[in-house]
Amino acid sequence: MLQCKMRHKNEPLKGGAMTYETTKLTTFPAFLKVSGRRVVNVGNGEEALAKCRLLGETDAHLVLVANEPSADLRKLVETAGIEHVTAAFDAVMLDGAVLAFGATGDNQADRNVVEAARAAGVLGNAVDQPDQCDFYTPALVTRAPLAIAIGTEGASPVLAQSIRARIDQMLPPALGSVLRLAQSYRHAVEMLLPKGNPRRQFWRSFFAGTPARFAG
Repeated sequence: MLQCKMRHKNEPLKGGAMTYETTKLTTFPAFLKVSGRRVVNVGNGEEALAKCRLLGETDAHLVLVANEPSADLRKLVETAGIEHVTAAFDAVMLDGAVLAFGATGDNQADRNVVEAARAAGVLGNAVDQPDQCDFYTPALVTRAPLAIAIGTEGASPVLAQSIRARIDQMLPPALGSVLRLAQSYRHAVEMLLPKGNPRRQFWRSFFAGTPARFAG
């Protein structure tokens, strides 16, 4: 019989072999409903631009607070229909918001945004300051309504982006259309098939059959 002895996480293996400590996540991955809800992004430059592009993958009501936006940021505001507040940040701008981003490029200014958000009962994120964040923004692969989020709890956004690129290449562009087709059938399937195996078998066949070949 094979016997296993538990080893303390800090105990080295014999022969000096490298050990890998198994730990738990410090965050719980979840998808937050933001459709039509106010999301405030504060900043004038590259950091704010990156967040606007990421948030543009959703249909949230995005509000950019930028008193001196860069040319690229102004262009995105015009083309994406983002609400633009041309003033210095004030806590009153967080009224009704569900999320707030401090993306000014100035650490203290971004922390001020997060502190104001917390005081208002809003989740805050200070860009590139993991210890100052109530949540982290993942690297996203989207084939709406499908979304795949890759996060490293702020440890390595570069790694998350690298993994995102690989997954993006794996998924066919038409996959979102197949999922929307499945959504249109969902009510009929619930009416015609009992819960459990019959429904699961139908959906397995659906995604393995002609729709999947179309997506590929």
